[in-house]
Amino acid sequence: MTPFLKDYMEQNITGIQWVASEAWVTASVFSGSVYIPYLGGTIGFGIRKGSIPGLNNFIQRVTPHVYPGNLLVQELWQALYGCAPVTSAQSTELPLCSGNETLLEKHAAYMNTLSPRVAYNVYKAVYAFAHSLHNLFLCQPGAGPFENSSCAQSNNILPWQLQQYLQEVEFTIDGEKVNFDHKGDSIPYYDIINWQRGTSGNIEFVPVGLFDGTRAAGQELVINEDRIMWAGHQSKASSCSNCLYTFYRCQLLKFCRSWWR
Repeated sequence: MTPFLKDYMEQNITGIQWVASEAWVTASVFSGSVYIPYLGGTIGFGIRKGSIPGLNNFIQRVTPHVYPGNLLVQELWQALYGCAPVTSAQSTELPLCSGNETLLEKHAAYMNTLSPRVAYNVYKAVYAFAHSLHNLFLCQPGAGPFENSSCAQSNNILPWQLQQYLQEVEFTIDGEKVNFDHKGDSIPYYDIINWQRGTSGNIEFVPVGLFDGTRAAGQELVINEDRIMWAGHQSKASSCSNCLYTFYRCQLLKFCRSWWR
């Protein structure tokens, strides 16, 4: 998206109503004020956010010295500071770090743990596997879910055996019920995100609705139309026949309301 948007902005194209995919609808890299004239009013579905207790304190303590054998920490330091940690075992042409580098506020994309979305889903996934393994180990011989009521071997767990328990797992985390449907899919929950100008002039990702797969049929989608700010900093439109902008607005709402019925 970055090289595309760079050319898009150089062409000075404005007034386009963007419908964002989940992959970039909450991308902080595009939240600068320079993007307002081009991306303001963008709307799309975002992964549900949540809270991960203790994550912020943990991240602030992460350094290559604390985790000398962790390749991900070493790669993070190389990306943030352009230097190689002295504990790194990887060959690199980068200069050695001084050892005084610490995570700062300027690393907002990494340090923002107030309302994580992708990380929160990874957090839930880890708990789902943990609960599944726990239930697998509690299996009693003769009462298992496999052939002849057998259990999985605790020292040789096969992927399909763990999947059996994973699809049946059910637990609550951060007030949210986590389980899977009869197809093995997670219950869908999305926030509808709208890009609006914040008080600082930057783009803010404002929730203007949600999709909740646990609700009754026909009630899953909720859109607060009066909170939406569309392209061109417009808040209202009369009908789908007036202009192309209004057409996209109406078609988006029609699509959302019909697709998940």
